[in-house]
Amino acid sequence: MRRTKEEAQETRLRILESALDIFSEKCYSNASLTEIAEHVGLSKGALYWHFKNKNDLLLQLIETLCRGNERNLESVIQNPEDSQKLRNYYKTELTRPLTDSRYQKIHRLMQRRNEWPEEIQLKVRAVVADSIARDKKMVKMLIESGQKEGRIRNDLSAEAVAVLLSSIFHGLCVMQLSGLLPKEFPEYTDILFDAMTKELAANK
Repeated sequence: MRRTKEEAQETRLRILESALDIFSEKCYSNASLTEIAEHVGLSKGALYWHFKNKNDLLLQLIETLCRGNERNLESVIQNPEDSQKLRNYYKTELTRPLTDSRYQKIHRLMQRRNEWPEEIQLKVRAVVADSIARDKKMVKMLIESGQKEGRIRNDLSAEAVAVLLSSIFHGLCVMQLSGLLPKEFPEYTDILFDAMTKELAANK
């Protein structure tokens, strides 16, 4: 039974990756479940065992992508004593659009969201907003941990700092994905982090 569950999860992930390939390249209305299933060597019936319909597949794809990003940030939060990890995380995420073909597919997928049914657009917007809210919550926990340990000023609002950091990061990601920033931009972020580290330090 355990092996069967693992195989089912593996099949589900293969379907999601196939959907990412096709949804990122084709108009949503022209993309079919049959094509997605054939792309991974499955029958359409096998695909329906995992997903209700095309809209359900798209929504679960977006949710899976968001959860993946959250897990990357969670690995940073679990080691709050390493002040460099958050900096390195943000720099890595800003570099990915330039080097990671899968990340580029995700960007193309999101660029096509106007092709999706309005109901799905609204649901996806809610999923993304919820994911960003969890990001802010995790960053806030990191700031609070630093305040308790005496590394970060206690006169600052952890909520405000988390909103600021998260908003700057997500805004820069959008600009990077849109090609509005130079390729070497991730290296420039050291200037920003050095300034913020100095400002947040308990003993400036």
